[in-house]
Amino acid sequence: MGTEPDSDVWQQVLDGDPLGFGAIWDRHRDRVFWHLLRLGTPAADAEDLTATVFLELWRRRGSVRVVDGSLLPWLVVTAQNVHRNAARSRRRYRAFLATLPPPSPVADPGEQFGMISTEARQVLSASNSTDRTLLALTLLEGFTVREAAAAVGVSESAGKMRLSRLRARLRVAYEPRSPLGEETS
Repeated sequence: MGTEPDSDVWQQVLDGDPLGFGAIWDRHRDRVFWHLLRLGTPAADAEDLTATVFLELWRRRGSVRVVDGSLLPWLVVTAQNVHRNAARSRRRYRAFLATLPPPSPVADPGEQFGMISTEARQVLSASNSTDRTLLALTLLEGFTVREAAAAVGVSESAGKMRLSRLRARLRVAYEPRSPLGEETS
């Protein structure tokens, strides 16, 4: 299928050849992609729109017009239409968002839970990831120790022990210290 004209390959697609559509894709996807980029489509969107063009090729396979043995003209015109539809959709979405009231201010989560001391950060960063996950699931997400332990793949008793040890290390990190570095009582 390398040197055959698109019209022959397309006829094979219409006759049920599963490899024919892949051959058309391989031949023309780059041209369609670059055409979309030249129209001003961002690269990430151009990838999606290229796939949409070929989806349209498949959906409309019975009415596709082959020009001088090539599908490329049809694909380029379809790419322009798909680009225009996507741009119109983005404009409508932005216009809709502009009609919405501005979001209400949200409190900083750091203020809600209090600032974490440097010592506590060190304890957490030195802790096992399973221990940190257990702490997050129980403290922040409200799961029971049994549920959190099951989620991370440890027994309930192991989860309780891990949390107990981590909390003890965190308590030590939060204990007030004298200016000389000695613990105060």
